[in-house]
Amino acid sequence: MKKKFWSNFFMGILAMGFIAGCSSDEWEEGGNTPNPDLEDAVYMNVQVQLPVAGAGTRSNTKPEGGSSDGTEVGKPDENKVKRVLLVMANKDNNKIVCYGANNIEDGKSESSIIGSIHKINKTVLAKYYEDNGTNGTLSERTVKVYVFCNPTTTLEKIVADDVDGTWINATAEIHETYNEQNQSDITGADGAAIWGGSDHKNGFLMSNAGATEKDIPGNIKDWDVYQSADKAFNLSGPNNANTENEINNSGSIKVERSVARFDFRDGSPVGNFTYTLIEETEVEGGKKPIIQIQLKRMGLVNMSKHFYYLRRVSNDGKNDGSFVGGTETNENYVVDTDADEKSAANLDNFQFGDYFNFCLGSGVGKDWTINADARNGWYNSLMSDVVKGDEDDWENPEKNKYHIWRYVTENTIPAAGDGQIYQKNGVSTGIVFKGKIVVPENTTSEKHQTLIDAIKNATGDSDKDPILYAYGSNLFVSWTEVRAYAIANKEADKVFYETVFGTNFTKTPVAAQEAKGDTPAVEAVYSDDTNSPDYAWNAWHNTKETNPETVKSLLLAFKKKATGALFTLYQSSIDGEDAGYYCYYYYWNRHNDNQDLSVMGPMEFAVVRNNVYKLAVTNIKQLGHPRIPENDPDPKDPDDPDESSDIYITLSVEVLPWTVRVNNIEF
Repeated sequence: MKKKFWSNFFMGILAMGFIAGCSSDEWEEGGNTPNPDLEDAVYMNVQVQLPVAGAGTRSNTKPEGGSSDGTEVGKPDENKVKRVLLVMANKDNNKIVCYGANNIEDGKSESSIIGSIHKINKTVLAKYYEDNGTNGTLSERTVKVYVFCNPTTTLEKIVADDVDGTWINATAEIHETYNEQNQSDITGADGAAIWGGSDHKNGFLMSNAGATEKDIPGNIKDWDVYQSADKAFNLSGPNNANTENEINNSGSIKVERSVARFDFRDGSPVGNFTYTLIEETEVEGGKKPIIQIQLKRMGLVNMSKHFYYLRRVSNDGKNDGSFVGGTETNENYVVDTDADEKSAANLDNFQFGDYFNFCLGSGVGKDWTINADARNGWYNSLMSDVVKGDEDDWENPEKNKYHIWRYVTENTIPAAGDGQIYQKNGVSTGIVFKGKIVVPENTTSEKHQTLIDAIKNATGDSDKDPILYAYGSNLFVSWTEVRAYAIANKEADKVFYETVFGTNFTKTPVAAQEAKGDTPAVEAVYSDDTNSPDYAWNAWHNTKETNPETVKSLLLAFKKKATGALFTLYQSSIDGEDAGYYCYYYYWNRHNDNQDLSVMGPMEFAVVRNNVYKLAVTNIKQLGHPRIPENDPDPKDPDDPDESSDIYITLSVEVLPWTVRVNNIEF
């Protein structure tokens, strides 16, 4: 049956005049066992070199390529090779032939070098020799060789069906959504196969780490000696040594994983993802923490839906002039499939959902906002769950162990053009940290007791719990406390006084006081400056209106005045069963670090394949962004540049190829 099957197959090729081919039949036949009934077959041997480990210290791309942080060998399943797809192409990347083999048992190998033997149809080769030479002799015997380890079914079909050379520009596609059951739903042409399936056990998609050229025999008759598996033509070593037909293809073909990885460790000074914001000097001279931030969750935003199967680079990140398989240096760019779209001067009409999984915001243009709908679409994990994950293989005794969080797709942004900045929040892959304002157990403070009580007693009902107001380094409980502080410090801080009450009032503001003993109560006097937040607060809080819509409108008017005066408002909510005051910290993944906040360097903010980005939040300097958009004086905008002087967190980043990049974040 097998003899008849293969005979019919080759007769079909000859009858249809195929010049190049790659079929599922060839895959099924495999590459280790010769078919004695098939005379029209020759064999090739190729060696694939997996990414290997090295050493380094800091996150920058070196001039010659690679990361200054060194490399990491990776987990066994990340290095597994179960199948190899090999494509030979001419100088214009038109396919000559492609063929595959299932010759690595269970994907296991004792070294970083994987050998693979492939069987191809000699008739296909003969056609190539006829079209590109004279009397069976090639005019140019150098060919381009492309290797795909663990190719997806979609990729196999793209290469096999190609007849016009467009396969070289093929893109992978993955759609991932996150649901309330803390599970991801992954679809798209390639799906989770790009990172070895949902359990990461079936081998990661890998491809050439650089452009590879090899020599093949000059005459079609020279292939006659390669008609058995044990005498396969070697694409990675010498052939016919010391003869006139000697061909020395030195060197294995280096491959790289097509996806990146994010690792994380707890970098907090006191542990348990906790950072002190407010502390007091004790009688003994020491300091005690009063108000802290405890990070509870981390979420992935803006993960690309598409990437090229084969890496390419260019001087500006655009496709024009790009080089397939080129090496990334500290002066060029890795090209993104959506480079043109991400080069928009502004993102007012950008359809974020067409390009990204886990979009940072909801809506398009002026309707774009980060709200509950957007946050529900982020991929999110409990911090406690992340550090329960697998530890990495990076041997650095001076660092705490990182834990593998998840795998991500490549996302790069082209160079600035016409004075524009393209590395923006709306199109950059980022990590959002959700923190809760907490108070250490048994903490008391005469100065901050009302704040401590408000945080401890929060119910999660934002209509009943007090609103917290942050201004500069101060955190107030209720607007009553804000105005009382402004009045008490009128002379010392005139700017704050005018921020609260304005400058065009006719009645001097007065703070309300309760009666104490013989001292009568004092009634509050509010600012009558209609442009002040104090006026708007009085109009809302002390309104006689009963219509809910009118009350809501007055509240929004107050919030607009307060945030316009640079107050940040925090209202309580519930995360699971945990009530409290929460805030968000945004971090845009840093691929290169030029150590200059005033200049956006090449590929500074990006995700690049085969890199591990090691993240650790080492310090938090201030409260983060509130969860309610109208409570934020500086809400995130898709056009915001990734680099800003407003630093909320410090995050360490180390990057190795399984290049690793580590990010220390400081908010």
